[in-house]
Amino acid sequence: MSAEPDLDPCRLLEALRLNYGLSLEIATFVPDGTAPAYRAEGQDGRFFVKLLPHTPYGRAASTRLRAEMPLLRALREEQILPQVPQPLRALDGAQLTTVGDAGVAVYGWIDAVNLSSAWRAALPELAPLLGRLHGGSPQLMGRLGTLPMPPEDFGLPFTAELRDDLTALQGLTPDARPALHELRALLTPYDAQLQHLLALALKSQEVIRSRPQDLVVCHTDAHGGNVMRDAAGELWLVDWESARLAPPEHDLWMLHSRLPEVLPAYEAALGCRIRLDAEVLAFYFYRRVLEDLAVDMAAMRRGNTRPEDDAETLRIIRDFVLPAASRAEEEYQALMARL
Repeated sequence: MSAEPDLDPCRLLEALRLNYGLSLEIATFVPDGTAPAYRAEGQDGRFFVKLLPHTPYGRAASTRLRAEMPLLRALREEQILPQVPQPLRALDGAQLTTVGDAGVAVYGWIDAVNLSSAWRAALPELAPLLGRLHGGSPQLMGRLGTLPMPPEDFGLPFTAELRDDLTALQGLTPDARPALHELRALLTPYDAQLQHLLALALKSQEVIRSRPQDLVVCHTDAHGGNVMRDAAGELWLVDWESARLAPPEHDLWMLHSRLPEVLPAYEAALGCRIRLDAEVLAFYFYRRVLEDLAVDMAAMRRGNTRPEDDAETLRIIRDFVLPAASRAEEEYQALMARL
């Protein structure tokens, strides 16, 4: 979830009028994503507006969104996955515009709700969508050439920064802001577990990089916050800014709680059988939680500028990242026992 930015909604509505020709009257903050977002509505309809702050994260996200929008159009027009967001171009044809110093991306509103805790129950429906996506990779790449993220290289680029941040927390001075002291208290009991997960990820990385991999277009983040259900019962996949060419395991590991059960439906949509690579699955189990922690710690130490941003980041680390870290190895081993 994101904290509401210091932005006058009227200013946003005026920017939408000038840049997109949209006559809208109400802008309501939507706190459910990583980036700040609004529901803007009026006589021209209802739209989803994503803001990209003038921060290292925001600038990187802007670059990814410029590649995401052609991907979304291709998914819809090629009928590979029609239930994805519909991006709007500005009057001058631009993919993104600005309000103040923030980037702006505009999409048609999806009248649907996030699956959230109902995500696991929907995996038999989600698995075929991932099969269609992976099976449609030749069409997509023949049309696009590039995706929001570069092809998977099985990197762990956050490792040095994460280690530095963990070390720096131990040396906090008394005058450091209270949120950083709270972060240290949260992480200290998990220090050994985090170091162990990092060692496991590095071991898997070494093995995987020693052999070739078949890559397909992956969403990479199809969790309950990025899968929605509309009134007709259809599933929608949203937030494609981390899409990349990667092994199919990059998407499939997230389905691990029911993967053996839903794999036949995935393969039917894919059009062939698949042999899952245990080492690649392990890598994604471990890398994801470490990467999430690295991003949140970087935000705490170098990105956040307001107490409410710190509070939200601490909540995410406490309620989601650290519990996932404590379960990662056990859940991977449980999956291997069932496949």
